[in-house]
Amino acid sequence: MDPKISIIIPAHNEENYIRKTLHSIKNQTYQNYETVVVANGCTDGTEDLVKKRTNDKTKFFSISEANVSKARNFGSKFANGEIFLFLDADTTLEEDSLQKIKDQFTEEYSVATTRAIPDDQKMKFKFALGFKNFYHRTKLYQGCSGALICRKEDFHAVNGYPEIVVKEHRKLIIDLKRHTKKKFKCLDTNVTTSMRRFQQWGLTKATFFWIKEWGKNYVSDLKDSDYEKVR
Repeated sequence: MDPKISIIIPAHNEENYIRKTLHSIKNQTYQNYETVVVANGCTDGTEDLVKKRTNDKTKFFSISEANVSKARNFGSKFANGEIFLFLDADTTLEEDSLQKIKDQFTEEYSVATTRAIPDDQKMKFKFALGFKNFYHRTKLYQGCSGALICRKEDFHAVNGYPEIVVKEHRKLIIDLKRHTKKKFKCLDTNVTTSMRRFQQWGLTKATFFWIKEWGKNYVSDLKDSDYEKVR
């Protein structure tokens, strides 16, 4: 029997984070899932780490190019679940997250994300993600917390992620809503996500970067973004 949920994880040099992510999946109260990890352009120990954890629920693939959207699209070809959960490699689930996704992602929604909490409990990081949760919950901006949920048939109908490195979630959300004529939802569960970009860039630089990106057209100029990989 095919799994209900396919968790697709792109991983580029994530040896310091992906172990916790996979552990959070293994401990889910809802067990009708599979995990598809796609290493992309890794030069660290990510591939070996994940290979040791492959089993009947966890598949592993590797592509040479470091491109998060291409990795997600590649993984989707091998995913059998009715629901796709695209999860960042530095992001962990609560124990009942899959159960809540199954229960709350009903037919009236085309795409969803979750609330996010920081892995660093400094007040500035709580404030940053608190604001992000606010605009997702109120739909002031419809984006991704580190987890994005949609249906397999809808994902393939819109040809998956655009192969860009900034705001790829936003473009996919727009495409899914346009295709299905259904709504976006912020589900009532949390993921814990890494604050490494805020820690390395500083809160001011990170905030102004995303404000600038939001101010652009949804697609134009995104390939020319000055986005920097942070590891």
